[in-house]
Formats: sequence, C-alpha cells, structure tokens
Amino acid sequence: MKEVILRIEDEALEAFLGLVRLCPQVEVVEVDEAALPDGTTMAVRIREAIVQLRTEHLLRRKFDYAWLKVAMDSTDDMPSFESAQRYLDYLYMELKLDDLPCESSISKMMDTARGQLFNWTFSDTSDAQETTRRNNIVKRFFNLMKGRK
Repeated sequence: MKEVILRIEDEALEAFLGLVRLCPQVEVVEVDEAALPDGTTMAVRIREAIVQLRTEHLLRRKFDYAWLKVAMDSTDDMPSFESAQRYLDYLYMELKLDDLPCESSISKMMDTARGQLFNWTFSDTSDAQETTRRNNIVKRFFNLMKGRK
C-alpha cells in the first residue's frame, strides 16, 4: 500500500473527495485543512493579518517583514521557513502578496533580533522607539491572527 500526500485548493476539495469515493481501493486517511477555530485556514489568516498591517502602515520599511518571519519561525503552530527566500516564496506564491522586499533585506535583518518574542532587542539599533515599533509589529500581527481588532 502507498500513501500519497496531495495539496488541493479549497474550492476543489469537495469535488476531489467525490472522485475518490468512486474508487473503493482508495481510502482518505486524513484531511488536514490547517484550520483555525473559525474555519479559516492558517494561510488566509496570515495573509489577512499582513494586509491589515499594511493598511495600518505598520510595515513601514521593507525589512519589517523580517520580524514576521522570525516570529513565525519561533512559534510552533505557525509555518516556519528554512530561508528568507522560502519565506518570500510563501508570501508571493502561496499568499499572493506583492510589493515584497528582496531576499537580502530579510536575510540581513533576521539575525538582528535578540531575546524573547515580543521583548526583542535589536543589534542594529539602540533606539528605544525603534525597538518598541518593531516589537509592536509582531504583537499586532499575533493579535490579528487571534481575530482581535
């Protein structure tokens, strides 16, 4: 017996499962929708949160996307990315976001965050306001992810 993992667009899932039911030799073992409590997928929630951060003008600099990557990488129930390029690919190809930073601006800034999530310090600045601004981006992102306005 073989196990096959497929990625199917949400709108095609029901039709696909209907086809699978026609083949008695195939058993659907699990449907992992990565759903959050209200039924929206993690990817949709991440996209909506980033769009809202943009609307609120919190992502002022291209390198601000680095803080979101570092935060997601350090959170167990969120996607993590082995490289800045994979993260950008996810934002562009999976979430369909545009006007993104280049890989080097993310890579350069990722390693500057030190300490615990929400209380980071940054090796590239000693400005307390800038440190607070960066931490607030991540706090707001997580509040949006939890559905808090």
